[in-house]
Amino acid sequence: MKKKITILMIALLLITLFVTVGCKKEEAAAPAAPVAAVAEKKVEAAKPALDKEALLLAKAKEYFVATATNNNLIKPADVNSMLTDNPDAQIIIDIRSAADFEKGHIAGAYHSEWAALKDVMEHIPTNRQVVVTCYSGQTAGQAVGALRLAGFNNVKSLQGGMNNGWVKAGLPADETGMRELSSRPKSTSPKTDEDKALWEAAGTAFASVAKDGSKLIDGQALYDALQTNPKAFTVVDIRSAEDYQKGHIEFSKHSAWAEFGNMIPSLPKNGKIVVTCYSGQTAGQTVGVLRALGYDAYSLKGGMGGWTNLPTVQ
Repeated sequence: MKKKITILMIALLLITLFVTVGCKKEEAAAPAAPVAAVAEKKVEAAKPALDKEALLLAKAKEYFVATATNNNLIKPADVNSMLTDNPDAQIIIDIRSAADFEKGHIAGAYHSEWAALKDVMEHIPTNRQVVVTCYSGQTAGQAVGALRLAGFNNVKSLQGGMNNGWVKAGLPADETGMRELSSRPKSTSPKTDEDKALWEAAGTAFASVAKDGSKLIDGQALYDALQTNPKAFTVVDIRSAEDYQKGHIEFSKHSAWAEFGNMIPSLPKNGKIVVTCYSGQTAGQTVGVLRALGYDAYSLKGGMGGWTNLPTVQ
């Protein structure tokens, strides 16, 4: 009898032990879902970081390829016609000094200091024609270069600016006071990480204006520097190959404007670069892109038209 009780007790003990171990196994299996969630998080964390340098270079190349069919310039007469037909069809941004803006500007224009554009990019629409103007078109060109790099593909530069374009064409100037670009409602913002990186690069270009100025270099100053040290500047001429062959600045290199992006990787990051064209306006756009990419770039004041009475080579 005692033997049977002992066997029964052992059997009950084994059953209890089996049930207990089974429960523990079930409890141990329960966290399966959280483990999967952790795995998903690890996959997300493994996403490669954005290569901003590669992104900017790729966008810059796209920019210059597009110039083969669009130089991003608009004639004063065309702007005036659009204003007459439909004043709300376009936005004019004047980046001259506030004092000069108040003396006379295009009717309906908004004002923003050039360096302050980085703070008001959200006020620039993307669903309307936007025209940027300055004095001669060169600094507006720089602004357009940076803005287009940031995705504002609707932005153009007023050909000749206010002095050599609008006023020279005999078009009317308005003196009704100040209207800041910041007074417009915000209508644009960067959506993706790529957008944010491009906006940041454009902002860097605008912020550098306060520190480094317009980056326009006088012809005589450039000539003297090159005569003293031919390596003082890397000079790139973006006019046509035919005009370059007819006469160009000594020590300069040539690149078709649409192909300039291919030259960027070979440009010195720790040296000074000068870009020249015909009047300085397309060179201005080029410099705007280069400044956004972190290069110490200058535009020859007036382009080759500003190289008056200075020697050229063939």
